[in-house]
Amino acid sequence: MQSHPGRHSPIDQLRDVLAWRDTRTLALVFLVTQLLDVVTTQRALATRRFEEGNPWLDDVTNQHPLLVYGAKLACALLVLLTLLLLRLRWRLRKAVLVVFTLASLVAPVTNLLRIGGLL
Repeated sequence: MQSHPGRHSPIDQLRDVLAWRDTRTLALVFLVTQLLDVVTTQRALATRRFEEGNPWLDDVTNQHPLLVYGAKLACALLVLLTLLLLRLRWRLRKAVLVVFTLASLVAPVTNLLRIGGLL
């Protein structure tokens, strides 16, 4: 099978996109904030002062937290990979990554403020 000129495998495309330092940094910050959301949510729930805000996930989060948090992190990784594999111009990809990264800061910051009694 011959490869078509100009076409790259997904791995090659990820390698090309992640060659940009700003893209790598935003992707890493996005993943770290997703992990912080999991950690702060678990910490808040462990205090027994808070309940899971999503009624569909309340019971399963209490019974199988690793399953729920693992699925959440897997979804975040899938979203990030999809975003990185989209054929977008550099500036548009960067803008979308910035928006996703800033939006992903909301949950852990809110969780920390609630745990601290500031919200």
